[in-house]
Amino acid sequence: MKKLLMLFLAVSVLSACADLNKEQQLKRIEQEQKRLDLLSEKIKDKRMDEVSVFKINTMQTELKIKQNLYLDTINIELAKQLDAYKVMRRSIKPIIKQYRQLKTGIQEEEQTLKLLYQDVKQGRGERHRFDEFIKFEHNKVEQLAALSTDYLRAKAQLFDDYYRLYPSVNALANQLVAKAERRR
Repeated sequence: MKKLLMLFLAVSVLSACADLNKEQQLKRIEQEQKRLDLLSEKIKDKRMDEVSVFKINTMQTELKIKQNLYLDTINIELAKQLDAYKVMRRSIKPIIKQYRQLKTGIQEEEQTLKLLYQDVKQGRGERHRFDEFIKFEHNKVEQLAALSTDYLRAKAQLFDDYYRLYPSVNALANQLVAKAERRR
């Protein structure tokens, strides 16, 4: 009987300790949710709707140049500019992909944290592993933060390059098309 009483007391003490951690665990989950909200706001940019237009414009311009540029000498400055333009055009698809992955990752993580919060609050599941689960989700939020930093840097570079290169390269392409039409 004493052993049963001691076992009951030990279980009661352990469950009471788990409940003491509950508030801290809930606060940690709330912090991660706030970080996700900040990340979500950070990556929102109405200009991302323009990126598909960028892609179409750059492809059309590059096609015009390929079809109408016939050089008998090499212009180093023009070659550098066209090469930078081509690199910029090729960066559009990966940036769109990064954006979609980030949005999806943030949405999935928000859902996961919401479920974990409910589990901790209601004491469901493996209570002794909640700290481990929270740490795991914290690491996922850290990864999303790193990915968003890379994405924001790449997006800023794309917009800078596009606004710097597209007007002059497009003007050149239009001149080449006009010249080709006069020859016909």
